[in-house]
Amino acid sequence: GSLFIATAMRILAPLVGIAIACFLQCSSVPLKAVPNDSGLGSAVKASFGFDYLHLVQEWPGSFCDTKMGCKWPAVQPASGWLLHGLWPEFNNGSWPQYCDPSAPFNMSAIDDLLPELQEYWPSLVSPDQASFWNHEWTRHGTCAEGLTPREQDYFRLVLNLREQFDVKAILDAAGIVAGGPATTWTAVKGALDAALRFQVEVGCNTDVQGRLQLYEVRACFRPVPASAGGLGAGVVAAEDCPNAASAVACGTPLAPILVPPLLHSPAAAPR
Repeated sequence: GSLFIATAMRILAPLVGIAIACFLQCSSVPLKAVPNDSGLGSAVKASFGFDYLHLVQEWPGSFCDTKMGCKWPAVQPASGWLLHGLWPEFNNGSWPQYCDPSAPFNMSAIDDLLPELQEYWPSLVSPDQASFWNHEWTRHGTCAEGLTPREQDYFRLVLNLREQFDVKAILDAAGIVAGGPATTWTAVKGALDAALRFQVEVGCNTDVQGRLQLYEVRACFRPVPASAGGLGAGVVAAEDCPNAASAVACGTPLAPILVPPLLHSPAAAPR
């Protein structure tokens, strides 16, 4: 389930964000809008099939020390923040999913990205990594075909955005480190917003003892139509996220939250 619900209409904001061009050699293909978005038209949605993208990253230490536990990737043990996904969203809080049954997942299409995917986007639930990437492409990636028409384009965009938005490096520089003293939502938000120059959403979960811990960071990107200065498919501009000011998922802005260390022991993270 989502920790955040997008509720506010925002404008295209390349002036407050940072433009990130992926220069994909592909053409724009229109998407179908889902029924629950009827009546919410916009130039962006008309061009791309959605309004904005959520880039979701999670701290694996906080994923694995919950009651559910996890399965650490055998190929590339986690050492930093991991990607959860890049999800198309609508301004009214709904989202498209499973948009193109005619575009099944093809692992061979992203073979060249495998080392990066194993390092930055592994599954913490199943040792079958391909099934996780299949899910992300089928449910979310097919709904971004207006921006990234090919499967490889989508995965390349996600990896490129992660490189521009390295949560661990930013927090480490601010002294917010795994296994260190408790921090706060305000401190985490302040460090990320200052470094990125746009506002992100920060979420928490609870460990097996019920203590709040930093779990998730979401950055928001809006596709840039050619009419608004976009250079073609795969061009996005960072913008303030709709629920960036909400600390509800972390209790209160100044409530103490932990950043648990990474414990790769199966005994510490059973499933």
